[in-house]
Amino acid sequence: MHSRSTLIKMASAMAPFLAPLPAMADESDRVQVGLRLGTSLASGVPANDMPGYGIHGLYRLDDRWSVGFGLYYSEFDYEEPARRVGLPIDPDAEPIDAKAEQLIYSALVERSFSEPEARREWFLGGRLGVADTDVPVVTGLTATGDPFEVHTEVDREIILSAFGGVRQRFGAHWFGEFTVNADQHFAAWESVDVVSGAEGRNGDYFAYGFHLGVGYRFK
Repeated sequence: MHSRSTLIKMASAMAPFLAPLPAMADESDRVQVGLRLGTSLASGVPANDMPGYGIHGLYRLDDRWSVGFGLYYSEFDYEEPARRVGLPIDPDAEPIDAKAEQLIYSALVERSFSEPEARREWFLGGRLGVADTDVPVVTGLTATGDPFEVHTEVDREIILSAFGGVRQRFGAHWFGEFTVNADQHFAAWESVDVVSGAEGRNGDYFAYGFHLGVGYRFK
C-alpha cells in the first residue's frame, strides 16, 4: 500500500497543473487530460521492472503540435542493495530487495500525424523529467552470518524520454491510448552498509516500456 505522505505529495504536485484547466477549456478542444498505467523494463540495475501510474495534460498549439505536463508515480524493487555494496550473500537465500518509490515530474511536446478530428490519432513526442526517489533501509545477514544495514541515497534524476503511440477516440470527449516509451535516466544511486562501511554506486541507466491510458478532451 502506498504511504499516505506519497499520496499527499502527488495531490499537492497536481494542483498547480490542474488549476488552470477550467479557463483553458474555454478554448474549445485544445485541452485534454488523461490517466495512464504501465511498466518500464531496465537491466536490473537499479531495477528489473518499474510499474506505475500517473496523469498527463496536453494543450494543442495547432493542428500538429501540443505541449503538456506529466506526473507519474512508480514503486519498484531496488534489486539486492547488499550485493551492490559488495557484501557476500548466500546465492540460495531469498533475495532482499528495497521497495523504492519514485515520483516523476515532466514537461512534454507531442506531434500528431493525423487529422485534428480523426477517430484514430498517431503521435510521437519527447519528454524532459525530474524524479525524486525514496529507498528504505535494508537489513539482513551476509553469507558469513554477519548483519548488514544498507542505506541508499538517490540524487534527483534527470530523465530524457522519447515516446510514440496511438489514441482512439470514443465519442466527442473520451479516448483511450497506447504508448511505448524509451527513457534515459541520468542518475546517481549511492548505497552504504553502516555496519561494515562497504559502499557501492550505480549511475545512469536506460529503461523502456509501454502504457495504457484513458482520457478526456474538453469541448
